[in-house]
Amino acid sequence: MSETKKDNVTRIRPSNTSSSFPLQFTQNSDIENILVNNMSFVANHWFRFQSEWTYNAYKTLKDLDKYLILIYLIQKTFKHYSDMFLIISEESIYNQEKFEIEKINLIEISEELNIAKETVRRKINELNNSGIIERSGKKIILHTEAFAKQRPYKTIRLLANFLSVISRILSEENRNIINSPVQSKELENFIKSNFTLVWKFYFRAQIPNLVDWRNFYGDLESWAVAGTVLTNQMHKIRDKYKGKGVIFDSDKLSNDEKFKKVYETALSKGNEITGVNASSISEISGIPRATVIRKLKLGMKMGVLDKDKNQLYIMKKLKVVKLKQFFDAGKSVQFRIYNFIGTFFDLYNNRDKIPKSK
Repeated sequence: MSETKKDNVTRIRPSNTSSSFPLQFTQNSDIENILVNNMSFVANHWFRFQSEWTYNAYKTLKDLDKYLILIYLIQKTFKHYSDMFLIISEESIYNQEKFEIEKINLIEISEELNIAKETVRRKINELNNSGIIERSGKKIILHTEAFAKQRPYKTIRLLANFLSVISRILSEENRNIINSPVQSKELENFIKSNFTLVWKFYFRAQIPNLVDWRNFYGDLESWAVAGTVLTNQMHKIRDKYKGKGVIFDSDKLSNDEKFKKVYETALSKGNEITGVNASSISEISGIPRATVIRKLKLGMKMGVLDKDKNQLYIMKKLKVVKLKQFFDAGKSVQFRIYNFIGTFFDLYNNRDKIPKSK
């Protein structure tokens, strides 16, 4: 593979890349099967990562829809670099002064994120007024402030920790996927060195996952609140059953059926654990307590949340229609996560073939 290097930016020659390093990856069915069979464990660790991500995202702009729009715009830069066959380190990408996104319109953002056009317009104007972005006709300019607001210092470390845990599961069950567990610091350094490449695939999972949950709950703050309740519930159920989780008969159940069984179990056993209060949810999510209380009431009205005997919040067993909607959203989210994991370890296993930045 021929390459040129300049200012920590690596240009991959498109004429040679296809023969030595794939730019697109397909989901590894062996990885999917392993992760599904360990779904309770994987979900528990992913929920912890996602809770931290949500806390940091809300803290940044105090508005998860606005943050979703910002990372949507940021991912456009990564797609641009990918189309140009460029891999840029984390340090370099967040040191650039500005980046121009040509020919983007509000309808495109609205349709891809499923946010009303007028809401998108208002959020874009707020980002513009705060100096994070600049609108110029159909062009949007991301300033240093945009990259600084979204720079994922903690997210990279947390994601590396999550992937390190996953590497242990994969290495124990199939050494053809990965030979041995990988330390989180090594994965963190790999992500930083190949940032735009890794983060393109991360955004490919994270952004549609947020859209799916937003569609189910109505808004991302409601998702964050209900997600905190569910995370507490699944964690306490694992503790109650000593981490054994759900036992599968792998010869009889499909991966879809296994997914459904895990979440049916989690939702049906809410009355066996102690729920969580509004103050704790506020502390975990970073969302103000008054907003949390409002979203909890909305969740109860939706038929998603309930109170236990101590007046603490749990996720209840859902009615048939709502349960199907939840499974459809949750299954899509989980399998995107599995696909990202498979893609990430494809990249990691081929790390010697990836051109390195200076």
